[in-house]
Amino acid sequence: AVVPFDLCDLSLTIAESIIVEAKVVFLHPLANYAIIQYDPSLVDAPVKSARLAEENIKQGAPTTFLGFNQNLRAVVTPTTVTDITAVAIPSNASAPRYRAINLDAITVDTGLSGQCGSGVLIREDGTVEALWLSYLGERSPNNQKDVEYHLGLATPILLPILNQINSSITPSLRILNVETNTVQMSQCRIMGVSESWISKVAEANSSRHQLFMVRKIDCAPPSGYDDQSLHEGDIILTLNNNLITRVSELDIMYDHEYLDALIVRRGQEIRLRVPTIPTSDLDTSRAVIFCGAVLHAPHHAVRQQISKLHSEVYVSVRTRGSPAYQYGLAPTNFITAVNDVPTPTLTEFVKEAGKVEDNTYFRLRVVTFDNVPWVATMKKCEHYFPTMEFVKEDE
Repeated sequence: AVVPFDLCDLSLTIAESIIVEAKVVFLHPLANYAIIQYDPSLVDAPVKSARLAEENIKQGAPTTFLGFNQNLRAVVTPTTVTDITAVAIPSNASAPRYRAINLDAITVDTGLSGQCGSGVLIREDGTVEALWLSYLGERSPNNQKDVEYHLGLATPILLPILNQINSSITPSLRILNVETNTVQMSQCRIMGVSESWISKVAEANSSRHQLFMVRKIDCAPPSGYDDQSLHEGDIILTLNNNLITRVSELDIMYDHEYLDALIVRRGQEIRLRVPTIPTSDLDTSRAVIFCGAVLHAPHHAVRQQISKLHSEVYVSVRTRGSPAYQYGLAPTNFITAVNDVPTPTLTEFVKEAGKVEDNTYFRLRVVTFDNVPWVATMKKCEHYFPTMEFVKEDE
């Protein structure tokens, strides 16, 4: 199952016979997993908690693959870990949506892994070493079908979050607003990394001689980036004096408002005090339905794929036959003004849209995702497409 966002209701099926209500407790902003919660007193069955491994599984290690295939049948086979490598799931060009980045993905030597969208990798004693997950990728231009990647995620990444939840603490992570990719030592030399740092990398990570380079940064905040921010092309050497050669070592960003970074930029070593951003600012907690279009603040995937936010009124979807559909207001558009009154935020949009009388025409200033401005003239229809607002409560 896929949990697309936390603004939803969930039903959990246990042992193919018991259905109970559940709620989303935590959605990881980068690693593609969700933690949900249900009331175990509602389940009259001997459900047990899984033991999660505290050490990362190694390349070449034997393991047992247990997965659920397309027919929702459990399949199991002994196998071997073939590779553990840093990956970023490709983005969807037509419409930005959640994707996993900056993670170590596990692959195994069995054909069943490609047939199963969920499962686990387990030891002989039953300890779960990794989750087997589906990663939503790009949409194929040929058949318009979504591409899914089936990869493993080591369980140690879950433990800090689970420990907070078990202590009745709601996890609130901070992240660097960058996407990275690995760089081998031969390329690092060309880009100006010194021999002393290359030797330190070889000592710190004997299996993977690599560093991380900033491939892309998210769109800038309204105030813009300061001189302490990372730039595309920067090679990250250390964060808070810790050498970064594995994706898991980037997790240090989750608990710090600022990170003391040592980077290589244009062949020069530079020290920065890099700010992190709270993931709570990226959550969708409010949505407005107006003239058949669903509007909300741009979510994280939008910020990852655009260089500038034109406003915080983003069109995510529209209803067929609605005024938004008839007059060409399309998903991925930004609304910047109503009747020439600027509406940079959702609150200001609701205020100005409320002044428009029913069954009358009005103008919207719109900017497309590829930065083309245009004006839409629409007719409001509250009878069939009323204005509604949905707000996520704290509990």
